[in-house]
Amino acid sequence: MNLLIEAYRSSPLPFWLLGSVVAYALATNLLWLWRNGPSWHSPHARFALEALRLSYFLGLPYLALGGWPRQPLQGLLSLTDLGIVSLSPAWPVTRWLGAIGLGLVLGTVALLILVLAWSHARRGEPEQRLQLPTRPWWALLVEGLYQQVHWAFYRSILALLLGGLYAGTFWGLVLVYVEWAANPFWRGGWRSGTGAADQWLYAALALVSALVFLLTRNLVVCLGVHWLISLSLWHTGRARPATAPIEPD
Repeated sequence: MNLLIEAYRSSPLPFWLLGSVVAYALATNLLWLWRNGPSWHSPHARFALEALRLSYFLGLPYLALGGWPRQPLQGLLSLTDLGIVSLSPAWPVTRWLGAIGLGLVLGTVALLILVLAWSHARRGEPEQRLQLPTRPWWALLVEGLYQQVHWAFYRSILALLLGGLYAGTFWGLVLVYVEWAANPFWRGGWRSGTGAADQWLYAALALVSALVFLLTRNLVVCLGVHWLISLSLWHTGRARPATAPIEPD
């Protein structure tokens, strides 16, 4: 126990990383066992689930940034580590415009590839058409915020531990995929045509976001690209009624 305490004091970041992954795996597997219970679709259950997701995806990074009980913004990570920036001498308008332009180019290329892949997957199987997210724009934006902050949390911790943004971005992406592999909802989604489309979309968004962040260092741009791709593909698939699978996160 003393060794663990000393290790935490010397470098607490690995413990935060491990704790986040373990919490995700435990929560998703417990929810999987609970999914057939009578209260699964009740309003109280949905509210509790959303509160849990909010606490996990945004609460953990907030605490690492220096939220309660620490002093504000004096924690283990900084806003810059996560890519949260604003207009400043380090980020003038010209740099913002460059980052936005680069994000739009990368996002457009990724969107074209995804649309072509989606169209190809539909061909030849008219009865098994793949479905894509069918939620309103604001829900896609909130979901994108959750995911982007969560991915940036892993990316920034690993960048600090490994001493470089490239290594942190790559291994952060790998860790996200490993985390999803521990999620039974994620694994189950691959067994249906409608679910597989969502899983491919999430996997692609994680990859595109990692690349955009590596080139722009701007989480707001990553969120914008994420939301525009999700919204575009939502409009592509919204005309066909479907039951959306439970999200992998």
